[in-house]
Amino acid sequence: MRTPFGLLEPYVSLTPRAVRWATTFALLCSIGIILTGGIVRLTGSGLGCPTWPKCTDDSLIVPAEMGIHGTIEFTNRMLTFVISVAVGLAIITARLQKVPNRWLVRTTWSQFFIIVLNAVLGGITVWTGLNPYMVAIHFCAATLLLTTTTLSYDYAHSPAFADWSRHSLPEGPGTRYARAKALLRSQATEGPVVLNQVPADPTRPRRTRLAWVLVAVAALLVVAGTLTTGAGPHPGDSSEVHRIDLDWAGLAWVHGLLGTLVLVLAGAVTWAAHQAADLKTRRRGLILLGLLVGQMTIGVYQSLDGLPWVVVAAHMVGAALVWVGVLRVLLATIHPDPVVLTPETEAPAPVSA
Repeated sequence: MRTPFGLLEPYVSLTPRAVRWATTFALLCSIGIILTGGIVRLTGSGLGCPTWPKCTDDSLIVPAEMGIHGTIEFTNRMLTFVISVAVGLAIITARLQKVPNRWLVRTTWSQFFIIVLNAVLGGITVWTGLNPYMVAIHFCAATLLLTTTTLSYDYAHSPAFADWSRHSLPEGPGTRYARAKALLRSQATEGPVVLNQVPADPTRPRRTRLAWVLVAVAALLVVAGTLTTGAGPHPGDSSEVHRIDLDWAGLAWVHGLLGTLVLVLAGAVTWAAHQAADLKTRRRGLILLGLLVGQMTIGVYQSLDGLPWVVVAAHMVGAALVWVGVLRVLLATIHPDPVVLTPETEAPAPVSA
């Protein structure tokens, strides 16, 4: 049985530029859904629609009597359809490439299943009356979606994908995707086709290990942030909502210390990349350092100013950008850009006597 993609293959072949645009749109939407989810909580609109999947027991959409809180919460639900469209475009553009890439197809499809998971978790969060642990899990699932959209975005914009797109599919029966997998199998046995050489760098594995430590500590930072939020003064609704029974001030200190450790690790990776003349990792490391300094500044300001919700929302967007930056530093150490030799960089030919 042929899939819709198999039926479209004889007539539609999309360019790498299409998948780059689609993965960018999906990444922006995954950041946006974190912001809108934060606005729901910060404005006390978490139970603006008191049930799920309908807004109320009698209405699928938000009725007028639910007021502004119902409108805010229902709007956030509707944005799920926007990000679903974005992910759908990413899947379609990845699958209908001239030579579909298995990594890109799998990461885009994973986003679809994470959206379904996040929708179910959102419903459970409403059913449990904004249980703070469910709110934290819901945010972590949104971060998981952000992770996969970052992976797709990074690969779609990489020279490796541009090189892959210049391959020719082997002859034979089956869909493009099946023949692309056959191409991968042949490369595994016969050796990959190297289009641009990456110079050997014995220090790169050490930078990769350091970047993995950076990712692990940044993940702990995200978890600590969700726990701090769960114990903090923004419960998500104007009614009495259960909070995590932990010391909020103590959690905020732990969160700050983890943020400082992430800053130190990012600086270490960036310095190591500078010492090794790894321009890609150094450039991304410097961007990450700038994001971290800005994020820490916002964090200190919001704690001193009584946690105004607008500043907290900016802090949530900053958290999303920092996570993207951390992942892209790791990916830079794993997949360095190839070096294309120019006449100036090519070694001079030996002169015979």
